[in-house]
Amino acid sequence: MSASLPSIPREFRGGWQRTLYAEPATQPYQQADNTTQVVWLQGELWHADLRLPANGPDFSGISGLEECDRRQLEWLAGLTAFAGITQIEGERHPSLCTWHRFQDLCPGLEKDVGLLQWINGTTLEERHPHGHYVEHWQQISTEAAEEEIRCDEQGRLRWLQIGNHAMAITPRAVTASSAALFEPLSDLTGDALRWRASLCFDYLQRDQDGWQVVLSTQPWRVEETL
Repeated sequence: MSASLPSIPREFRGGWQRTLYAEPATQPYQQADNTTQVVWLQGELWHADLRLPANGPDFSGISGLEECDRRQLEWLAGLTAFAGITQIEGERHPSLCTWHRFQDLCPGLEKDVGLLQWINGTTLEERHPHGHYVEHWQQISTEAAEEEIRCDEQGRLRWLQIGNHAMAITPRAVTASSAALFEPLSDLTGDALRWRASLCFDYLQRDQDGWQVVLSTQPWRVEETL
């Protein structure tokens, strides 16, 4: 797919942090969220996105999936984190954007589509095409920053770097029970939940000491260095 898609317009490339999610897309909002930590890295073609709600369970003393109880596993397996190829159509604003999710921690059957436009000099707005939601994004790294991509032999994204920001992805093990990706979390066994949650997204920042995990779908990895 990537070979046939045009590059993403430069104005949409870089690192982004979400400052608002609200439903519906116009005020008065029925619900709004500005506490979930959301980072979206957008390269020339590839994207990676990680979202961590503020009300997660306590993972103190946990060092791996094997030590998590069922409540913790269901929370981890239900997180939103995905990576793939981005497609943008239209040269006028708003631009129609489709995020093709090749790796998805908690996949669904709906396409991820939004309308993108700048609403001021610093805020990028994403709206659902039918007005179901609106999101506001602030840039944390510009498109002019260094971009580096690494994929494995299966073509899965493993590393997306935009300047001093990066997303490292550890895929799930290959298994014959891939249908479990679409089963309700409450119906899964503990082993199936651990497999679902084993797709790991680490958001890292680089300083003079190297790369450090800032956010992760496996919280015990936060503050680890590479």
